[in-house]
Amino acid sequence: MGDKELVRINETSLSLDEFHQIMERLSLEGKMNLLSEKGMRDFLDNYVITREVLFQEAKKKGFDKNVEILTKVDDFKRALIIDALLEEVIRGKTEISEDEIQQYYNEHQDRFTEPKEVKIRHVFVTTEEALKEVLTRLSKGENFEKLAYTYNADKSREDGGSLGYIQRGQLAPLFAHFEEAAFSLKAKGDISEVIKTPYGFHIIQLDDKRGTVSRPFDQVKEKIRFFLQTKKKQDAYLAYVKEAKSRAKVSVNERLWTEEEKKEEKADLKK
Repeated sequence: MGDKELVRINETSLSLDEFHQIMERLSLEGKMNLLSEKGMRDFLDNYVITREVLFQEAKKKGFDKNVEILTKVDDFKRALIIDALLEEVIRGKTEISEDEIQQYYNEHQDRFTEPKEVKIRHVFVTTEEALKEVLTRLSKGENFEKLAYTYNADKSREDGGSLGYIQRGQLAPLFAHFEEAAFSLKAKGDISEVIKTPYGFHIIQLDDKRGTVSRPFDQVKEKIRFFLQTKKKQDAYLAYVKEAKSRAKVSVNERLWTEEEKKEEKADLKK
């Protein structure tokens, strides 16, 4: 074996540099597993060598020439190349200043106004089996209060899951996600998605709301930043696509397209 050749599997050789390149592509968690000599050797034996052996076996069976697989490979390659292009196009165009965030907050106060208090009830279960049963029965239109009375694993069971009125910040930090979901409900009777807490699974229903209050700037600042960054990214993408299309020569066979549409219409009529 050559001086730089680390391993040879049949006729395929892997150099030490290539091995290092494979390691560099690992996630941080994967790299942490390679800090010991045993971890490095396990990675070589159980991933690098195993993967190459299986790849060679697949080639023997002709999977490297399978049309369906090659199409997926081509699609994946195209997606990677397009992603690289868009990353370059968008780079540096999503920075959001503090002034922009403050301006958006000032101009869209209605979006940051919420009830001062919400009256809620919840279904609270501690197992996935019970949760599946509740979700199935809810999907069939069964009464929320009755389901809470049947399933709840806390004292609220006695009152059909009612938790009364709550205010922002009233619940412990562990229930921040629960609180966010409760205040996101808009109309009486609205039901939340499943909320997971350290105690189990919750589904919230809005019973009532009263008063209004504006959420402080500091509470919504990062949400506004994320929204504006996403918008800038989308705007930059759409602008580039429009520009790229204007430079391209695109011709559509309208006759063929019309014939295809007629086929689709006939197929729909037969259904």
